[in-house]
Amino acid sequence: HVLAGFSDKLRLMHLLMDDIRPYKEFAIKACRECRFSNGGQCFAAVNGNTIQIYSTYTCENIGNLRGHNGKVKSIYWTTDDARLVSAGIDGAVYEWQLKDFKRTSENVLKACSYTCAVCTADARSIFAVGSDRKMKEISDPNINKDVETGVGSNPIRLPDSGRMLCAGTAAGAV
Repeated sequence: HVLAGFSDKLRLMHLLMDDIRPYKEFAIKACRECRFSNGGQCFAAVNGNTIQIYSTYTCENIGNLRGHNGKVKSIYWTTDDARLVSAGIDGAVYEWQLKDFKRTSENVLKACSYTCAVCTADARSIFAVGSDRKMKEISDPNINKDVETGVGSNPIRLPDSGRMLCAGTAAGAV
């Protein structure tokens, strides 16, 4: 399967040998952030400031995560698919428990518009980057480390090993 956001709808499509066929359409306009869970049984899609969780098998909405005051720019599933981390332009980084669709931790820094957030494999630390040109390590809803990058960072990725952190910049550097 592949998820793709279009201007009119979000589409779940079958990826075949020589073709891509639409399977199911969801009424989410201009979805810029969607992500399958690590096990593939669920996917999350951003609809403005709401994150909608769907079952991949039945395509039904199994829950909504509400709390951001601005657009959500980044979503990230924990390794065990039990939690989701979200970051938005409102300066909020939230961790959500998917068992009951409740927010379990939050860190809000109004002066920063976050573009990306990831978490470690053990889900103890969250790394986030945004408009303030700093990379932050967040744990126990406090900012533990704050590293000046000097350039605007866009996407960051943390491999399962947790031994390195990769960041892309607006200038195209890694």
